[in-house]
Amino acid sequence: MSTPTAPVPALSPDEEIGLLLADAECSQVDANRQAALRAERMLRVVQCARRHPELYVPGLEGSEAIDEAERAAILDLALRMNGTEDHVRGQVFVVEQALEHLPGLWGRARTGFASLYLVGRAVHALVRVSARADATDAEREAERDAFERIDDATSTWSESCSPAAFNRRLKALADRLCPVDATVAHARAMRDRRAYVEDVEDGMSWYHALMPTHEAHAALRRATSTAKHLSKDRREGRTRDQIRADLSSAWLRGVGTATAVKTKVFVTVPVQLLDAVRTGLPLEPSVVQALAAEQARVLGGDAIDAVTAAQMFVDAPAFRRVITDPVAGVVLDMDRRTYRPTRAQRDWLILRHGTCARDGCERLAVDADIDHRRPWAAGGATDVSNLAPLCPRDHRHRHRTRFRYRSRPDGSVQVSTPTGFTTEAPPPF
Repeated sequence: MSTPTAPVPALSPDEEIGLLLADAECSQVDANRQAALRAERMLRVVQCARRHPELYVPGLEGSEAIDEAERAAILDLALRMNGTEDHVRGQVFVVEQALEHLPGLWGRARTGFASLYLVGRAVHALVRVSARADATDAEREAERDAFERIDDATSTWSESCSPAAFNRRLKALADRLCPVDATVAHARAMRDRRAYVEDVEDGMSWYHALMPTHEAHAALRRATSTAKHLSKDRREGRTRDQIRADLSSAWLRGVGTATAVKTKVFVTVPVQLLDAVRTGLPLEPSVVQALAAEQARVLGGDAIDAVTAAQMFVDAPAFRRVITDPVAGVVLDMDRRTYRPTRAQRDWLILRHGTCARDGCERLAVDADIDHRRPWAAGGATDVSNLAPLCPRDHRHRHRTRFRYRSRPDGSVQVSTPTGFTTEAPPPF
């Protein structure tokens, strides 16, 4: 005879949301702990490669072999974890510095009560307060004291501070502990200035530039002042933000000046799409369906709308004809009418691949090295069937490590690591 079970009492709304919040909090702690464990495991891989560089690098010795083996181990990790080498390298650096200089904060990360993001910000602060290479004993002692103060403070702040509050307090502390004059610190930071483009959606991108603060504010004031003047025109239909963005783009590209940008930008446009915009005639349903998947596209960037693509052809002083398959969306043929065959070959490879040919690498082909699949010394010809774009990192790995790069018939490159991992081509898009 079975014993009847007592009914489970229904939870009140307060009790239910309390349990749900506790579960979410526990999940965050678990995620932090797993992230710290993963980072430590990545560091152990790199440390093993440093101790045994022969696993990755043949024929080298000393520091050169160790450096090459470290790069190779980072690539091996990136391939296995389906990530980027820069991400892996950053994680390895953070955990290595934290283990050595931030034992308190790293202990909280290992137990799940501090995120890797906070640890990374603390490690960045360590770099700011580090002594110079030829520091005196007194300066080294001051560095150790600064590291301890940062570790103690961040261990406490990680318990209750939001990321924004944590960063604000950490910046103030690092400013006080920085051993160099503010002018010298600014000169160091100036070495990191750079610009890059971040593609978003709908054919738009952000242009980022790291520059001195006073220059950034001055540039914005100039754009704002000019936009304010232009917006007074009653015929002006743009908002002030739109005018500022248009002015910034035009100034950077040198529109209307003798130094206007002449950099080659590759844009692939299906021929039916261009004809449709020019003639205004309706397209066959089958072509419409195909063009829905294959749009005009800036090489290495986002898709652009048909009207913008057509306008680029109107504005261009000259262009090279490229034919794309409207169904498969691949480059079929390109004009070869140029007196520089090497440039034409490079253009062809850039258009065909877009990025580095190695599986998973998203570095632009326009910045890549052109590699002979069959080496020139072994009789490999310099023609497009024997060439592929490899980014400088992969080009280096191919010729200096035990990684094996194998070309497929479609031009993509498969990689096999010395530890037994082989990449797979992504499925058709």
